[in-house]
Parts: sequence; C-alpha cells; structure tokens
Amino acid sequence: MKHTFFKSLLFGGCVALVSACSITELDINQDPNKPSAAALKLLLPTAELAATNSMVQVVSDAGGFAGLRNSADNYNLTNNSYNGTWNSFYRSMQNVEEILKATDDGKSPIYRGIAMVLKAYAVGNMVDQFGDIPYSEAWKGNIPGTDKAVKFDKDVAIYENIIKLCDQAVVELAKPQAVAVASDFIGAGSAATWTRLAKTVKLRLLFNSRKGRATGNADLKAAFDAGGFITTPAQNFVYQYSTQISPQDDRHPLFQGPYTGTGDATYINHQLMGEMILNMDPRLPFYFYRQTSATLDPSNPTDRGTIPFGGTYLPLRPAFLAEYKRVFYNDTQDPTKADIAYLSGFFGRDRGDNTGAPADGALRATPGAYPAGGFYSGRETPAKTLTGNNPGGNGIWPLITSWNIKFYQVEAILDGTGVTGDAKALFEAAMREQIALVVSVSQKADSRSVAPTDKAITDYVNAWLKLYDAALSDQAKLNVVAKQVWFSSYGQGQEIWNMMRRTGYPVQGPFKQFSVGIQPPILKPPRQYALRLPYPAQEGNLNPNAATYVANVIFDRDPVFWDKTKYKWEF
Repeated sequence: MKHTFFKSLLFGGCVALVSACSITELDINQDPNKPSAAALKLLLPTAELAATNSMVQVVSDAGGFAGLRNSADNYNLTNNSYNGTWNSFYRSMQNVEEILKATDDGKSPIYRGIAMVLKAYAVGNMVDQFGDIPYSEAWKGNIPGTDKAVKFDKDVAIYENIIKLCDQAVVELAKPQAVAVASDFIGAGSAATWTRLAKTVKLRLLFNSRKGRATGNADLKAAFDAGGFITTPAQNFVYQYSTQISPQDDRHPLFQGPYTGTGDATYINHQLMGEMILNMDPRLPFYFYRQTSATLDPSNPTDRGTIPFGGTYLPLRPAFLAEYKRVFYNDTQDPTKADIAYLSGFFGRDRGDNTGAPADGALRATPGAYPAGGFYSGRETPAKTLTGNNPGGNGIWPLITSWNIKFYQVEAILDGTGVTGDAKALFEAAMREQIALVVSVSQKADSRSVAPTDKAITDYVNAWLKLYDAALSDQAKLNVVAKQVWFSSYGQGQEIWNMMRRTGYPVQGPFKQFSVGIQPPILKPPRQYALRLPYPAQEGNLNPNAATYVANVIFDRDPVFWDKTKYKWEF
C-alpha cells in the first residue's frame, strides 16, 4: 500500500473542486451536499492525506516522549502546544465526512468503505493522543445555524464506535460498485486491499485498547484468529514521499528541516545512536547522517559552549569509550583516532537536555536515508556538512507494517491475552522485516547505500534472540522485545509511545550495550511523562464544552482510557 502521491495533485484537486461549485452552476436538481463520482475522486486524495497526517503530525514529539529524539523530551508541554495539531485534524478530516455524506445513498460503497477505514484509523490516533474528543458532532460546524458548542465524546465510547466502523467498512467493500475508484494513492482502488487495511486498523484498535475494554483480550484473540490483516512487507501501509520541490515541497519533513533549513532539525538522542553503535546495529548508517569528524575540545571556550550539557558527548564520554574498547577491540587497545573521528559525527543530546541550542547546526547528526530519504552515512562515507537544497527526500512514514503486527502478536502472547503463536519466531521475523524495509527505502533514497551483509544481520538478530532466551519470565522477555521495538520505532514515534503507555516497557536502565531500559531525562523535567497531549487552549476559547478539559485534564496525570500503567519517572 505504497503511494507516490504529489501535493500538486492535492492542489489541483482542490482547485477543480472549487470550480465545480462555481456560482455559474445552474443545475438546481443536483444536491450540493451529495457530490458526484467525479467529486469523490477529488475528495479521496485529500481524505487519505488527512488520515495519514493524524499520526504524522505528532511523530516527532511522540519520539521525544519515548527518548528517541530531543523533541518535547523535557515534557514542558502547555495548552498552546498542540493548537495546530487539533485544528489541522478537524479541518482536514472534513473531506472524509464529505465522502461519507455523498455515499449514504448506497451507490458508491467502495468509496464509502474507504472513508470508513480512513475515519477509524485517524480518529483512533486522535483518541490515543488526547482521550475524549468531539466526535459524534465534530464535523457539523460548517452547516449554517449549527451550534458551536460541540460535545466531547468519551474516549472509550469513540473506540467502540470506530471498531464497529471497521466491520461496517468490510461490508461496504464487499458490495459491487459501477464506477471504478479513482485517485486512490493508498490502495489503488482495490477493495481487497482496503478490506485488509480495515481488518488491520481494527486489530490495532483492539490491541491498543485491550486493557481498557471488558472484552478486550477475547476480542483481540478473535481478531488474530480471524486473520485477513497485513502479514507481509508487500502489504505495508506507508506514506511515500517524493523528491518533488515545486510547486510544493513533497519531500519528507525530517529531510526538509536539516537538509534545507526550512523545518524540524531537532537533536537525536545519544542513547539511541550510542547503543546502536555498540550493538553493531545494521541500521545505523541508514538512520543517521554524520556532518562532522571534528571532536570538540572541552578546554576551548568556544567548543565548551557547544558541547551538549552533561560535560561530554559520545567521543568524550569515558563510559562509552570503555564499552567501545570492549566491544570492538576486546579490551586489547583504546579507540583509534579514526574511531574518534567517526564517533564525533554522532552529535546529539542526552534525554531531557533543554539547556539551549548553540550554533551547532553544522555538527548535529541528522536523519539519514531512513526514514527521511536523506543520505547514507557508513563508516567509509566521509562526514559532510549539509548545505542548500540537496536532492532526495523521498523517504516514508511507516504507518502500519507487517513487522508492527508481528510485534503486536509477540506482546499479546507474552502479556497473557490468550493470543497464541511462536513468540520467539515472530520476534525474529519482525526484526528481519524491519531491517529489510530500512535497507530498501534507503537504497531508493541514496544509491550509495551499502546493504549490510547477511552475516551482519544474522549476528545482530541472534544477539537479541539470545537476550530473549536469557530473560527468565514472559514479562522479562516482553521488556527485551519492547527495547527492540524502541530501536525499530525511529520515524514511528506514535507506536513506541503507545507501547510505553500500554506496558510500562522498556523500563529505565543504564547507558550500556544492550541496555534494556531507556535513559531518564538528564535534568529533572518540569513535568512527568506525557500520558496524553494537553487540550488546546484555542479550543477552550471557542467551544464552552472544551473549557473544562483545558482547565481540569492534566497531560501527565490523567491517562487515556486504555492506559492502565501510568508510566512515570522516578525522581
């Protein structure tokens, strides 16, 4: 389910749609609230983009919550932090609602089924982020005379509704439709593809909510037993960006920031890069691009002001260099000058370092070929500062993948839900499929990418299987699996944020090779772990029903309905 959708198509579609509603249109027998099939094909791409953006908008901050990136990782969130996320969701999802309105006559069931899947996926993400939200009355505001005091529905009730919506979508998608679906950049108009995605979205909803629903485990087991969801890499639900720059930039957002200086250029956290180095992770040169080979000198006043807070970074950190010496030289020699130059390129920050950003843009490690569509950065590749508009950017957002589903099943097995299967075999398959996707995307983005050898992949996978075998209980094994999900979630922050809230894993731990936990914030954060996003103040000003949520719901105290763990830092 990959697409090569360009934003120019969106722009053209919107223009065409506006033109179709011109005041010169005199066909008074045409209901303007029931768009024709032609209008449906114009609405569909914008509806699909709206649904995928429901997760993409918070990927960076969710990765920060989980300790992958420096975004929002000090949890100093306010009621003004997500005004844009909230507004964008409700504005853009209007297109999905328009498709549903236009198809309630039963003449376009495939379009209707697609819209149902998109709605279930997007609304599910929104509930996972905020909890209670406007839902049943949410998209009536554009009708003249509609009261702006839209009610908030309970998160658990919304989940029940969108789970049923997935089942309804399967029914609709099985019906015949006279006109073929057009402009479908996700499923290419295939009812079979959308049926599989409907079942996959339902499985994901049941999986996330299993601890918050009375029949959660039984329903999840039934969904796994029924099958029909994504199982192979060829079926992955991903958003594929292009290299297009004009008329609108369609390159990956994580590419646009550091490579062009027009967006997000946040730090990557040291633990992620450091452990991947020590673990000989085959994904390392694809995940990160090194901009420098120079090591900052702590005795130099200028350099000292640029060294990340905490006194040192990877090439100067004694504990890290000791581990490096043990792993790569079996304690027979110290890291070489070439080693230190290589390590200097992994310039990031420790978790929760909010001490201000010096002029280090030309030093920071940046997103690489995966998932951003940037540059490959193997040890043999000289570090190079990024300047100007570079080619590339054709990366992906991995939305729901075959390896996600396998990790779900492993978690469900180990967490005693009644779901069955060979957890260890699924764990291995998930790791291999994720690594394969990383390599495939990277090779398309940067032809210099060098695929890891089969031995390198097998050695890495076997090391994790050894850790899995050494864990003495199912919960200990789940903790190991959760740490691997953490490594796999680079570019997919929502998934690991959800997992940490569902399970409390991976638990905190020291910074060392194969550390099971995650580094706690280096500075005591002003707030606890983010259990949800704070409600937008802007909504509270417009909707009286939102005011109590803005005032009384605390993001680090009040979890969404399915979160029974209430993950917290211990200070």
